[in-house]
Formats: sequence, structure tokens, C-alpha cells
Amino acid sequence: MGGLIQFFQQTPLAIPLFIVMFTAIIAVHEFGHYLTARLLGMRVLEFAFGFPPRAFAIRHGGIDYSVNWIPFGGFVRILGQDDFSIEQRGAGEEGSFTSKPWWAQAIVLAAGVFMNFVLAITVLTVAFAIGTTAPTGKIRVEEVAPNSPAAVAGIQPGDIVKSIDKRPITRTTDLVSYVTQHADKEVILVIERNGRDLDPITAVPRKEPPEGEGPLGIRLSEVQAQVAMSPPQAFLQALTLTGDVVEQIAELPGQLLTRAPGSPNPPPVGGPIQIFIVTAAVSQEGLATFLKLVGVISVNLAVLNIIPFPGLDGGRLFFVLAGALLRRRLSPQVEAAIHAVGFVLLLGLLLVVSVADIRRATGG
Repeated sequence: MGGLIQFFQQTPLAIPLFIVMFTAIIAVHEFGHYLTARLLGMRVLEFAFGFPPRAFAIRHGGIDYSVNWIPFGGFVRILGQDDFSIEQRGAGEEGSFTSKPWWAQAIVLAAGVFMNFVLAITVLTVAFAIGTTAPTGKIRVEEVAPNSPAAVAGIQPGDIVKSIDKRPITRTTDLVSYVTQHADKEVILVIERNGRDLDPITAVPRKEPPEGEGPLGIRLSEVQAQVAMSPPQAFLQALTLTGDVVEQIAELPGQLLTRAPGSPNPPPVGGPIQIFIVTAAVSQEGLATFLKLVGVISVNLAVLNIIPFPGLDGGRLFFVLAGALLRRRLSPQVEAAIHAVGFVLLLGLLLVVSVADIRRATGG
């Protein structure tokens, strides 16, 4: 624990920077709900920064714009949408969430996720235009395990893997996924060494490699370079990175369930403490790198929020779409209870992940 305290002492600005970053990401998310609700004629009761108890509020146009004492995130309250209350205030009243057709409710619920994608693509575009380290599309061999299929085939540290079975390799996950699926089968790799392509190399990935070595017995890295792009190129790169992050999140459950023995572990799931530590480290590397982190976190928040789990926007959206399909709404009291249970489960998961973060940070 002493090491973690020392980390906080060495990076005193990391805490306010983390709070501002996370609150800004949440505020953009909530602004999506706020804006679409107002445009669709719903009555917004409050737009809040942070969580109660309330510090102060400014009332304008019948809406409370509040700042709360817990400086982490925020929320929007719409008349008739109180997910965790048995007494649904204003449900069915003119201007309430529930008085609007299902498609309007769905738009409001999905708008937060949409705005997180907008934020991600915007800050990533700025980051790539400013100039930041970006993948070059080249995959380099960092280590080769002795007596592994890669060593037998003649692969050496520093080699660039260009393709496997005529499939171009531009990400480490491309190669790892392919050799895992083709264990005990002959594969043909094209290798670049010292700027020149070698003759195709044949190797046979192992189905049950020694612990920590992987099917071929190599450790890979993606070659990075400092580049500044034109705005159109930066925008396309931002879209590409956003898509990559979405794909990696979507693949994570399958990787956890089907990981072959000896294959590399998927990255650990991090919570607020891990995000804070990464934020502190990245903040030392310049504005562009920090903006990339903001973009990646915003994408993560968007994807996780659209999952149809109670307590999340995706869970609420599920109930709205189910009600439209069945032509009748589930009891608001039952729905509120389900969301409350889901929220408690999410808090429990957050606690478990945070404990794991602390143990990683302290070496426990």
C-alpha cells in the first residue's frame, strides 16, 4: 500500500486531472440524453455534475443545473424516468419520458452512447492531427523461445512478420488468433529482416505449448512511430482506432472463455483505480497521447453502456424495445426493482475490480 501512496504523492495533479477527464466524458454522455430529451419535448428536471449531496445549483428555464459534492460523473433527471424509485414521479404526465412514443424514448436512451462515440472520434482526430505515436501496421518479433516452432523455423528477434498463409498481418491479435486456430497445422510466414523479405518460412504452431510461450513461441509488439496527419487522415485513423477498440471489447468475452493453454492472457479488466494510474502515466507524455486515452475510455464507456444489462442505458433500452414489441409496458415498479438490482450488481463488480486494481498496484 505504501507504493500506491507514494505514487499519489509523486503525481499530485493526477487526481484532479482524472476527475476532470472522467466528469467531462460522463457530462458529454449525459448531454446526449439532455439534448434529445428537450428536442423531443420531454421535461428535464436536472442536469447534474457529480453525485449528491448537492453543493449548489442554478435554476434556469425550470431546470436545475447542479454541482454535487461527489466529483465523479453526473446524471440527467427527466420527468417520468426514475429508474430506481417505486413511485415514478410524473409518469404519464404531459412532457414526461413515458408520455412519448417508444421511438422517442429509444432515441433519448441511445443518445448518450452516440455522444460518447462523437467525443471519441473528435478527440482522437485532434490527437492524430497534432501528432502522436500510432501503429505503423508492422508487427515485430521481440523474443523467440528456445526450441519453439519459431526458433526451429529460423525466426529471430527483430524480424517483422508481414503475412501468414498470404494473410497480411497488421496487428498482433491477427497473428495470435490465426496461429491459435491453426494449431498443429503447417503455416507459411513471410518475414522481413533488415529491410529485406526472406523466403517464405514454414512453421507448425503447437496446440499445447509450454506455459507463457504461445503456439509459435514468440513475443510480438506493434511498431509505433511519431506521426502528424492531415485532418482527413486523422479522422480516418480515429474511425479505425474506434473500430479496433470496439472489436477488442467484443472479442474479450470469447477470449476469456476459449483461451487455449499457453496462449497469452487477455488484458486484465481495469476499474477506476487502474484508469487513474494509466491517466497519471499518460499525462506525462503530452496532450496528444492524453487525448488518445480520453478517446479510448469514451469508446469503452459507450460500448459497456449499450449492453442490455439492468441499470445501464442498454438495459433501459431493452425494456423500451420489448414494450414496443409486446405493445404493453412492463410494470414500472417491477422495472425499477430490476434496474435497482442490476445497479447493485454493477457496484459489486466495480468493488471487485477496484480491489484487483489495488492488489496489482501494490504488488499484492
